[in-house]
Amino acid sequence: MARIAFIYPPLMHETFEENLKVVDEDFGCLPPLSLAYAAALAEQAGHEARIIDTNVLRLGLPEVERQLREFRPHALAFTLSTYMFHRTTAWMKALRASLGVPTIAGGINVQLYPEETIRTEGVDYGILHFGIAGFPALLKAIEEGRDPVGLPEVVALDPRGRMVIGPVDPQPNPYLALPLPARHLLPNHRYYSIISQRRNFTVMVTSTGCPARCRYCAIPSRPRYLNPVDRVIAEIRQCHDVHGIREIDFFDADFFADRRRARLICQRLIDEKLDIEWSCRASIGRFNEDLLRLAQQSGCRAVYLGIETPEKEALVLLKKNVSPDQVREQLQMMRRVGVRALGFFMLGVPGETHASAARTIRYALGLPIDYAQFSRMIPKPGSDIHREHVEQTGSDYWRDLVGGRPVPPRAPNPWSRISEEALENWTKLAYLAFYYRPSYILKALARLRSTDEAWRSFRTMGRMLKAFAAPDRRSVIDPGPDTPQDARTP
Repeated sequence: MARIAFIYPPLMHETFEENLKVVDEDFGCLPPLSLAYAAALAEQAGHEARIIDTNVLRLGLPEVERQLREFRPHALAFTLSTYMFHRTTAWMKALRASLGVPTIAGGINVQLYPEETIRTEGVDYGILHFGIAGFPALLKAIEEGRDPVGLPEVVALDPRGRMVIGPVDPQPNPYLALPLPARHLLPNHRYYSIISQRRNFTVMVTSTGCPARCRYCAIPSRPRYLNPVDRVIAEIRQCHDVHGIREIDFFDADFFADRRRARLICQRLIDEKLDIEWSCRASIGRFNEDLLRLAQQSGCRAVYLGIETPEKEALVLLKKNVSPDQVREQLQMMRRVGVRALGFFMLGVPGETHASAARTIRYALGLPIDYAQFSRMIPKPGSDIHREHVEQTGSDYWRDLVGGRPVPPRAPNPWSRISEEALENWTKLAYLAFYYRPSYILKALARLRSTDEAWRSFRTMGRMLKAFAAPDRRSVIDPGPDTPQDARTP
């Protein structure tokens, strides 16, 4: 039996991300679900696992080293995103040197950039796909002192320094072979989201991929798998009965994409009579009023909607199949049913000017939504606009980033007519305009259900005001003229 430690380093905002720094820092503390799945695979194979979530526990490297020396792991495992690549690999390098054990990296960045990942100092092995076959096989090889090069789903360097990717044979539905996430290894009482109202709180997925083809999003490029409904309900019941969880945020790209399946999950939740509230993400037009009422009866309290922009030409170019009229109709339906709405909006869309950015903000202010998130549009790694930009220019910002080559502070945005500095200022203005209206503040106060939620809300409002207080107030109110170059479509 091997001992395997899963480390989740502190999350830090990076300049190239789409969100503002204060938004990323106050979005919440969410459980590292991918590590919980990997830990469950390790335990299922007979190994001993421990998860150290330094992000929620506020642990520094010395304390983590102390805990690991007590645990005496045979290997260390991490999840690698492209955004957090260098911060995570710095932890891998430091802990590998301190403990003298191999490191394993999973996550989307290994899939996107295996060569750059495996050649980064501090990374010994990578795992592709869900790791159902490869991860236990890799742990067994490490335990027995065997060379794991060539094992299924394993990325490694052979003795000559060549990258070897083991055979990947995706199962028809990986959820049929995956154990439930090892939430017993997580401090479930510490997690929350920016709009959660109950403890304990967790996140969960009932499907991967997305049937929509929005060009700015990376999720449609990933395989779509559906977690069987019986397994979904079993996981929810375990959350409720074993871990005292009372609120769940379903992180599916579109919970209502399959209406029949969504209806079945909602009805099963009603039948189970669990004291659970939940939120989810959905595309505009995916649900009707009958389904939404069933969801509300089963505990649905909020739905996150990708509204993005009122600019019709930009919506067409981004393959965002939605219109402002559809948005208003869907939001009015949610208001009637009593389900809160969070709208996602983007600034810097194709053809963006100061005038169109102002229209997006006015659009958001005029919609019946309870929360809003404003982001800069960027070429997310793995998205269609990212791939097309690489094909057109021969330059891959994210590959250069993870490969350690010099890159600008932000990824290119050739389709917007305004500067990155202006987009930043418009995004700040959007938050100030939306959240600091007296009418909104009064409604937000009326929604509060706990002192914990109230404290988080006031802290976030204070941090936003401080962060958005520009030395020159005009830099926020008047972001400046449009840049002279023509906007180019992504």
